[in-house]
Formats: sequence, structure tokens, C-alpha cells
Amino acid sequence: MDTKECSMSEATTYETLVNILRDELTIDPARVHPDASLIGELGFDSVAFAIGLVSIEEKLGVTLEQEALIVCKTVRDVVELIETTRARAGASAE
Repeated sequence: MDTKECSMSEATTYETLVNILRDELTIDPARVHPDASLIGELGFDSVAFAIGLVSIEEKLGVTLEQEALIVCKTVRDVVELIETTRARAGASAE
């Protein structure tokens, strides 16, 4: 992601997400960019969404609703969902 457009947290989340896509779903990181279509460009299917959901929880410590992840269209959408979920969890813990 362009660091001018995102916070440090979003940049770190993006990098971790790229690593998850590479390590867990064998997606070439060169194909991944913020506006990459999960289904069209990266070939996501229901299994990929399920693996991604578990990996995000394990590596980023964020529990996402399956329905929320499935409606994400791009990599950027997933990063924003993770950051929003993380912010809500932090706000409710205060």
C-alpha cells in the first residue's frame, strides 16, 4: 500500500496480509496490490476465504465475522475490515 495513503498500522496489516496470501494460499506477492480483486485477480474461493479467516485471526489476533470477510472485494477492503475490527475491539476494551 502507498504509505502516504495509510497509517503505519495499515501498512503493517497490509504486509502481514500479503505474507498470509503467500504462505497460506500460495499467491505470488507480485500479484498482490491494494486494489487487487480477491476473486477475479487472486482467485479466491470459499476455501481461500476460510483459510484467510483463520490465518488472520492467528497472525493478527483479530476475529473477523465470516460474512464481513466474504463481502470484501479487494485486498484494501480486507485491510480496512481488519483495522476497523481492531479499532472497535480496542474501544470496547477501554
